Amino acid sequence: TDAGFDIEGGIAEQAGNAIGYYVNSSTTSTLMGSAGSGVTGGTTTISADNLIDLAFSVDGAARRLPGVGYMANTATIGAIRKLKDTAGNYLYQVGVGQPDSFAGFPVYENPALADIATGTKSVLFGDLSAFKIVTTGLEVATSADAYFANDVTAYRFTYRFAGGLTHAAKVKYLLQP
Repeated sequence: TDAGFDIEGGIAEQAGNAIGYYVNSSTTSTLMGSAGSGVTGGTTTISADNLIDLAFSVDGAARRLPGVGYMANTATIGAIRKLKDTAGNYLYQVGVGQPDSFAGFPVYENPALADIATGTKSVLFGDLSAFKIVTTGLEVATSADAYFANDVTAYRFTYRFAGGLTHAAKVKYLLQP
């Protein structure tokens, strides 16, 4: 009562961030494990041709679905953003009020994906809506009794979830050999 700020609000915000980062990291690992092999790029570089080949490694019917797009982390998106055509024009289009795009497909940022480096899967492409997450929801429990002797309230957050790709052929990755 004498904290001077909303302790429970701060705890809820920190727990929400921690749970969100963990769920993203875990489900991204699952997605990478179930996505199909698309194309192989350079060991430490990425090219427009690699990205276009990746898009066209996915079945044409899946490529036309509304959830289709590229996914990469910040550093990889930065590398994609620098790709130019022979006239020096950037190929990456910054979206205003909509997702950025490359080759006409949206680009989504996911910090859990790997940087461009030897042996990594740095970019995903496909129908990203084919990845489903199921959950029982978030449970929050508090106890003023657990640490009564220290005048501390304990908080426990429980979030159960699982994720999976409904059709492995709908999402493929770019492998840096």
